[in-house]
Amino acid sequence: MKKFGKVSLVVLLVALLAFAGCSQGGNGGNGGNGGGEDNGEVPTARIVTGPPGLTVHTVGSTLSEYIKDSLVLTVEPGSTNGNTMAVNNKEAEFGISMTTAVVNGFNGKEFYADKGKMENIRVIATLWHHYILPVTTNKNLKHIDDLKGTKLTAGPPGGDSEPLVKKYLSYTGLTEDDYTIIPFGFQEGAEALKNRQIDLLFSGAPFPNPLQEDIGKTQGGRYINIGKEYAERLAKEYDGLYLVEFEEGAQGLELDKPYYTVSYRAVLITHVDVPEETVYKLTKGLYENFERLGDAVGNMRTFPIEELVTDVGGVPYHDGALKFYKEVGLVD
Repeated sequence: MKKFGKVSLVVLLVALLAFAGCSQGGNGGNGGNGGGEDNGEVPTARIVTGPPGLTVHTVGSTLSEYIKDSLVLTVEPGSTNGNTMAVNNKEAEFGISMTTAVVNGFNGKEFYADKGKMENIRVIATLWHHYILPVTTNKNLKHIDDLKGTKLTAGPPGGDSEPLVKKYLSYTGLTEDDYTIIPFGFQEGAEALKNRQIDLLFSGAPFPNPLQEDIGKTQGGRYINIGKEYAERLAKEYDGLYLVEFEEGAQGLELDKPYYTVSYRAVLITHVDVPEETVYKLTKGLYENFERLGDAVGNMRTFPIEELVTDVGGVPYHDGALKFYKEVGLVD
């Protein structure tokens, strides 16, 4: 009995020493936010989105809930251009921005001309479209050429709509002295339009769009005609845009056909240095919950799952995203 006790004590001491060694080894390596090697722990990361209530924020929040067992995301508000810079500067591991901001940021053009190239940006997925659709309740305003002396909003500060709106209006010969831009948020802008504080809501937004539907239902109005010539010119001159023919607007808003405008896409981005395994987990979570996201956020139903991978003006995809897309056959 005494001999058995001594052997048991030795075994116990060896086991304790081995456990202590494992514990010390587990604290080393590539831990911290953003992951590192997969050591069984759920990695954490930040994702910058948009103001609460907007599709961008809702998608980020909903996705974070769906994938929390494999990746814990802290969802933070942000803005289109701000998100691009935040991810590039490692202030957040992930962000949802727009193709216009990502392409021009990567190349150091337009808004980023004096800020340097955002060359650390990598694409994870392209998402829904945002359409530039000027809406008015004044049916005497029918064409973009008619906007001298008007008051308008081009969306919240830091968004990508305002520079696009200014370019559109410059094609008509107007200068910035010929109209007034008031920087309302989307909801505030819709209320200002209904209250006649502004003449039109001229911004990029997903479609179907509840604000446009509400204006059409309660006030009536129309989409101001942009014209194919102006739309084609803007799509050629401003990176990250797509020329589109818009076939049907919100009920109660008149739409002259054919109606041409431009769109840009929401795009999920990351930093080149975020570990491959962490990006892989986010990409896998997005893909596997694509239908659930569509049920929760209507704009995620407006494009097929295959369009998670589209060209974003030559901005590279992250290796972690490409690894997953190759597994499911979306890329070769």
